[in-house]
Formats: sequence, C-alpha cells, structure tokens
Amino acid sequence: MADTITGIRVLAAMAIERDWPTLREPDNADRSAMAAETLCYFARQTGLARSDESADTIMGDLITDLMHLCDRLDIDFSGLLTVSSMHHEDEPEG
Repeated sequence: MADTITGIRVLAAMAIERDWPTLREPDNADRSAMAAETLCYFARQTGLARSDESADTIMGDLITDLMHLCDRLDIDFSGLLTVSSMHHEDEPEG
C-alpha cells in the first residue's frame, strides 16, 4: 500500500467486506476489518485520506495520537503495547 489513495481504498474495502459477528467471537479478519474502519475514519478526520501519505504513515500518526491520549489520561502506553503484543500472539490465525 505504497500510495495513500490505494491504501485508503484497500482499507475501506476491508472494513465494508466483513459481516460483523453477532453470535461468535470475531476472528482476525474481523479484527483487522474493524481496525481498517477506524484507520479510515482517522484518515478522513485528519485530512490524511486526501494526502499522499502511505497507509503505514497514517497508522503511525494514529498511534502517536493514542500516545498523546495516554499521556493525558496517565496511562502507560508501553504497558499497553506489551499487553497488546501478548493478545496478538494469543489470537489464532483465521
């Protein structure tokens, strides 16, 4: 996803192609689609969807803003990353 327009289109397609689970635990495709939807919203709100930034740059900007939020709420961002990494490892593929 080198160019932003393609990146945003791919993310948006991921977000809308999923049927959201109601009676089952979401799988990793569901989780990544939800993340793509969130990233598309962030890109639209910040104007990055119209820029030439790559999808990974948009993700980095979102993570940076989450770090700022953690600072304001006195939440340990590094600790969150540790827990998130453990969850990522524990969630089976599929």
